[in-house]
Order: sequence, then structure tokens, then C-alpha cells
Amino acid sequence: MTVEGYKLMKQGKIKTFTQLTAAGTTEAVKVISIKNFAYQYTIAAINTSVDVRVEGSLDNSNWFNLDIDDTDTTQTSNGTYAFQYDGDGEIAFTRFYFVSEVGGITATIDVIIMMGGTAI
Repeated sequence: MTVEGYKLMKQGKIKTFTQLTAAGTTEAVKVISIKNFAYQYTIAAINTSVDVRVEGSLDNSNWFNLDIDDTDTTQTSNGTYAFQYDGDGEIAFTRFYFVSEVGGITATIDVIIMMGGTAI
């Protein structure tokens, strides 16, 4: 079952990260044997835009963009957004990356990850 392109899932394990107040990443999360996870991120105090991405790693040292087109996501307004990963390849670790901010230095991003939910 989907809602606006997202699969509905029974709740899995949830982790809330320390707020990002400048370009940088959350801590890495081990996702070996977890086939799906979702990030929810809330942007506040945006000036012009922020670029974000979700990254994966096999060794917790070398990171790659999980976007199929290898592009960052640009958000231009405050709000809550999501990224869902449906096991389109095995990865061992994941993290959320606040890549950059344009037009100011006041944006903040609150990030939550849900891991291992099951489709309903």
C-alpha cells in the first residue's frame, strides 16, 4: 500500500539525531541486514535553500550518495521531508548529510531515522 509514493510501514526502530546547525553529517547508523529505512528531516530558519543527501557505506569510511541519480536534494522552504530506502542494494551503514546552505547561516535540520519497519 502506498500514500503519495511512500509505502505504509509498521513502525521499526527509531533514532533521533543531534540537530544539524551547519554543513555536516549525523552519526553513522549500522543497517546491515535491514532491508528498508526512512529518514524524516525538518528544516527550520531557512534563508534561500539547503542541499541535503542520504549516504551509504560498506565500510563506514567511504561514503556514496544513495540517490539513484547521484544528486543532492535542494529544499527551498521550511518544512518536514522524507527519504525512503527500500533495499535496492546492500549497504552496511547510512548517514544524513547537510551538504550546504545558500543565502545565510541560520538553517537547522532535525533528523530522525526509522529502521526495519515492515510493509502493511
